[in-house]
Amino acid sequence: MTAALLVSVLWLVQAPAPAGVLRGQVVDARTAAPVVDARVTIAELARDAITGADGRFDFRAVAPGSYTLTISRIGYAFVRRRIQIAADAGVELVVPLAEGTDTYQERITVTAPTAADPASGAVRTLGSAALQELRGIAADDPMRAVQALPGVATGDDFQAEFSVRGSAFRHIGIVIDGTPAPVLLHAVRGAEDTGSVAMINTDVLSRATLAVGPHALRQGDWIGATLEFDVREGSRDRVVTRGAVSGTNASIVVEGPLGSRRASFLISARKSYLDWLVRKVAPEIDSTIGFADGHLKIAYDLTPRQQVQLLVIGGKAAYREDATGPANGLLRAGSASLLATALWRHAGPRLVVSQRVSHVGNDFRNTGLTGQELARGYVQGLIWRADVLMPLTREWSLEGGARIDRERLNEIRREYTAEASRDLTVRAVRDVSDVRTTTAGWAQLSRHGAAGTIGAGARVTGQTGFDAALLPWVLAERRIGAVTLRAGANRSLQFADPALVLVDGGSEPERATAIDAGVEHRVTREIRWSAAVFRRDEAHARRRIGEPRLDPVTGQRLAHALFPTYAGVLDGRTDGVDLLIGRAAASGLRGWIGYTYARTRYTDTQSGERFDGDFDQRHTINAFAEYRLSYRAAVSAKLRVGSNVPVVGYYEQTGPDTLRLSAIRNAVRLPTYARLDLRATRTFTSDRRRLTLFLELMNVLGRRNVRQTEANIRPNFEVTGLAERLIPFVPSAGMLVEF
Repeated sequence: MTAALLVSVLWLVQAPAPAGVLRGQVVDARTAAPVVDARVTIAELARDAITGADGRFDFRAVAPGSYTLTISRIGYAFVRRRIQIAADAGVELVVPLAEGTDTYQERITVTAPTAADPASGAVRTLGSAALQELRGIAADDPMRAVQALPGVATGDDFQAEFSVRGSAFRHIGIVIDGTPAPVLLHAVRGAEDTGSVAMINTDVLSRATLAVGPHALRQGDWIGATLEFDVREGSRDRVVTRGAVSGTNASIVVEGPLGSRRASFLISARKSYLDWLVRKVAPEIDSTIGFADGHLKIAYDLTPRQQVQLLVIGGKAAYREDATGPANGLLRAGSASLLATALWRHAGPRLVVSQRVSHVGNDFRNTGLTGQELARGYVQGLIWRADVLMPLTREWSLEGGARIDRERLNEIRREYTAEASRDLTVRAVRDVSDVRTTTAGWAQLSRHGAAGTIGAGARVTGQTGFDAALLPWVLAERRIGAVTLRAGANRSLQFADPALVLVDGGSEPERATAIDAGVEHRVTREIRWSAAVFRRDEAHARRRIGEPRLDPVTGQRLAHALFPTYAGVLDGRTDGVDLLIGRAAASGLRGWIGYTYARTRYTDTQSGERFDGDFDQRHTINAFAEYRLSYRAAVSAKLRVGSNVPVVGYYEQTGPDTLRLSAIRNAVRLPTYARLDLRATRTFTSDRRRLTLFLELMNVLGRRNVRQTEANIRPNFEVTGLAERLIPFVPSAGMLVEF
């Protein structure tokens, strides 16, 4: 880390060249590496050139005049520029291409320096292009892209959620532009076995970063991985419009400068019509979910060193189920969420300071067949956060921050019973209200040298009703030739979700201690492999109380609670290993193959029960491969295989396709999950726009994957309806227009 102000330079340089000559080089805007096989076109002359291995192109005998120059390369944003060639000189250019849907710029943009943490082998990053390729056409969901990363496990095609190294999705922190936002999912609140989609358009993201192992606790308090989404700024150069349509949704992104080039805007709108389509073409499907959302980001440079930003994300989801029972069956569900953040940042040569104020909220309401209200509620959070980065020397840096989070919640659930007259009466009501304030501060001292890095820090956090806790971490890496050694450890905690009804003193925060050690070997400039071993110990983890079960002594069925209640009575441990081999290249074949072995076991400190964790998937394989055939065509394949998780609850296998209620928890597993998706992409470029067509084949092998649903328990304790089939073989298509 240098003490100087860091800047990101994205430029178009015009320099004199011999008369009648237009030549230049196309480079990657982030790395400045040459971009091979890009198509450069002089629109008015209908002349094309393809860049070579050095990224260069050359046009000779170009008459003086004004021309439109377009540059197109699959995986990069479409560039269209006006150039002027004088009578007495040619032009030489250097043109940067931004990956994916990121923004082309001609100017110098001041950005905040960041101190890269050691142990980065436990961090997975997807840029804009990778998010586009992995998100899936049907869902347009960046969470689906993250599901393909090494170390990530998922076996439910209908859910955006996933687990990491045996840890539940509720233990994973979701952060958008520095603000924790766990409610920004299009999902049904207060109900299970539905579906979910991330409430953010992939086209507005510059990157997604997933920290799967020990990491610095800058963002918040949770005991699992951290997933950060960065929303890019709009173009400072010109107004750009992108429109995308698939078989299930449509979206539009408009961006450009505001007045002078000191400010920019980025607006996105997205609408799903999957629910309408399913009702028209497959009326036998009794449940559908639709959504709409929008995004706005405005950035304004007050001075060359100061910037303010406004980010607003909002959306609604509507769930409909036609086949439902009269008493407590869900017929309609609506959910609305909002995130609004205002940011001020000062980036000086010796100090970078930022402050942000954020509001996060969600409202929901669920109704039944006769319009009876099954559940409703809201959650609102107001967050203030400040961060400081101070380079001390060329190698040492100090950073830290503080946060205050005030959260309000109210949730009401009702259980009904149907009388003989078919009139419904309220059987039970659960009303939960809470107001909590969380305060936290953190600091880290880091050294970044030529041979390696090391960082040590701590977070102090507390919440209303709980004493402050000290959470330290240490991260280190050492480079020896082509080999890098990494190690890290941290302690973390997670306060109880205020919506949970806790019993037996279950409000004690969940705690975890994680350690990680690994090695990475860079075989060539493009190929590397890595291996890591990890362990996580948990205390006071929560489990659901009152699940349907049999008494282990009498064999009789025990009564279960009408509403779910939880207790922090579990101590657990996860051990495992991550293996990864990948090739990162600008052309040809690129991708990765990742294998994770993880074993998670819990002990109930009150009952003495020992069982596998609810997300204990022992074997996970995630693979992705993309081959760029030319500047305008590419094919890719995405494979996910998992040995799958337990059927959560007290069940035993009594036959090939039959289950029975039992006294032992998580003793039966879902069958192996496997899904192979294929995708082809082709672009068509004109002088003013670029059209990209997508074709995707989901579950191309037609494998019959299943997920767990709510069980039906007969009087003889046989269990039916516990599994539901996931996505069969489904072809899908879409298109993106840029102009």
